[in-house]
Amino acid sequence: MLLPVIASVFALDALTTLVVIAYGNSYLINTLGAPAAYPAYALGIYGFVKLLTAPAGGWLLDKVRSTFVIATASVLELCGLVIILATNTAAGYLAGVGTLSTGIALAWLVVFHALGAGSDPEARGAATAYMGLTSISATAVGFGIAALVSETRYWQIAFAAGIALSIAATAAMLRVDRGPAQLLAGHVEAGLPRLQAENRRRLRIIAGTVVFAHFAVVTATLGAFGPFVLRTLDLSLLDAGLLLAPAGLAGASAMYIAGRRSKHGRRLSELALLYGLAAAAVAWMLAAHGPVLFALAAVPLAIALGGVTPLLNASLLDAARAGERSGAALGWLFFAEGLGSVVGPAAIGATISVSGVREGLAGLACAIALLAITAAVGGRLARL
Repeated sequence: MLLPVIASVFALDALTTLVVIAYGNSYLINTLGAPAAYPAYALGIYGFVKLLTAPAGGWLLDKVRSTFVIATASVLELCGLVIILATNTAAGYLAGVGTLSTGIALAWLVVFHALGAGSDPEARGAATAYMGLTSISATAVGFGIAALVSETRYWQIAFAAGIALSIAATAAMLRVDRGPAQLLAGHVEAGLPRLQAENRRRLRIIAGTVVFAHFAVVTATLGAFGPFVLRTLDLSLLDAGLLLAPAGLAGASAMYIAGRRSKHGRRLSELALLYGLAAAAVAWMLAAHGPVLFALAAVPLAIALGGVTPLLNASLLDAARAGERSGAALGWLFFAEGLGSVVGPAAIGATISVSGVREGLAGLACAIALLAITAAVGGRLARL
């Protein structure tokens, strides 16, 4: 079952990176001449749609066959990409991102639900590490396509590639759907005692708080990087990709090591240390007035965020599978993720518009430091 899940992750992450993050930045700023805050607003729309979609999608996973959810996700993704291609305007791009994001949100629920049902708590760190490594590869592919297309006049190529990735994701998820029925329909966690309702609620609240804060700071980081790299440092997307290659390798290594070594019950404390490193890296990046210092500061940031990814995903799955109605619980945890993905870009976009890009990075460093404290306290209160 893991192979089709990994294939789904690759296609979905490459699609999101290409259309919403990497080429989306270049398309808005360089092709359409949109204001510098628009990439952050596009990410905000992406997060807002996930916020609205997650509870309903989680409820659907408990009530209907996942094939129906997969088909709905595919149609929405394709419709969003067609809207972008047909309009070639900033408003059309934002509308297309909203439709596309609805499909992507439903697809991610299917992937995580299948992975949670098909793995036990002790194996999830390794499984989510492989997912994370796949995600890095997919992100690199998305950025690579975006960088190449940004050097041409043919902006349509990026969104046509998005259509191909959407079709590939659908095919992989249908392979997941043909797995053993108990993997997709089971609600009781194997190997994890059923928790009392009060303890389960506390565990899910703590997990939801960390998930919310994590996606707020990560999407804010992505929203700040576009204008920081393209305008403040005056780099091309291709130059930025080459400079960040060492950071990507460092992040991938950290992801693999953190996932393989992580143990159920210690993950929040491990997250706190990594968030502290990320806060220090962003603070260091504030001093970057040229590409070399920026590239150096990106390495510890990539190590921190790379190591965080499998630990956070494993904690999310543990919390979702800690009782009955795992689909609904997963939906509400994804709601927390979506809420964070709205708050982060909105906050960084407003800060950039009012004060400037470097001021936005300063606020981001403080927010990540606060998240480190939150994770440390959560680790004292919940066994995740």
